Amino acid sequence: MTALLNLTGWELLALAAFTSIGGFMRGFAGFGTTLIMVPLFSLIIEPVEAVFIGLAIDATATIPLAPNAFRQAEWKPIIPLMTASFLVTPLGAYILVIASADTMRLAIAAMVIFSALLLLSGWRYRGERTPLLSFLVGAISGTIGTATAAGGPPVAVYFMSGPSLAAQIRASLNCMAIIKLSISAMAIAYASSFTAATYYTALALLPVMLGFSWVGSKFFHGVSDEKFRRLLNFILILVGVAIIARTFLL
Repeated sequence: MTALLNLTGWELLALAAFTSIGGFMRGFAGFGTTLIMVPLFSLIIEPVEAVFIGLAIDATATIPLAPNAFRQAEWKPIIPLMTASFLVTPLGAYILVIASADTMRLAIAAMVIFSALLLLSGWRYRGERTPLLSFLVGAISGTIGTATAAGGPPVAVYFMSGPSLAAQIRASLNCMAIIKLSISAMAIAYASSFTAATYYTALALLPVMLGFSWVGSKFFHGVSDEKFRRLLNFILILVGVAIIARTFLL
């Protein structure tokens, strides 16, 4: 297994299992993929590789979702969100690359816990979604998303705070992911010095990611708006408990 970051068979199987969960979340909810995968990946591989592989396979998995996502997405808030996110991507990549492995593990765990608690709190923004507010949310999400791969929840909270239907929320999140994940992954690859083994590992996990993304998308169809939000809350509760347990008990 030297071509795959010197992984043992059991380690590769664990990465595949983590990827299957992330893939399901991409297809079903439109976010939470790297939020789940990266902290678990970082138990087995270096954080910088965990973030890159998570972003790279997630970006690829969004490609089949692109037609519906671009058609149904809410573009008015997306444009300032994405503009800000692009501007801060180099900052996030720089933070990821220069920080030590232990520091990044702590940062990833902290961002995941904070993001999960924010979503689980039930807080909803009731004000107007102005271009300036969208820009600020995009800047925050872009920085922490590139540095820790946990940038999705702030944007998810932003979209879920409004009256949008489940299909619009999911499409908007997938639309942003299609663009942002690709940019972040390329920025990290450019700023890092990965060997071929890192890319081979990503390729080995990609079929799992694509397959379970398809499964997740099938589960989404036919789900009502109310049930969609309830299921997201249930999933996030499980994620929050699992990440807190991993952080403090392992």
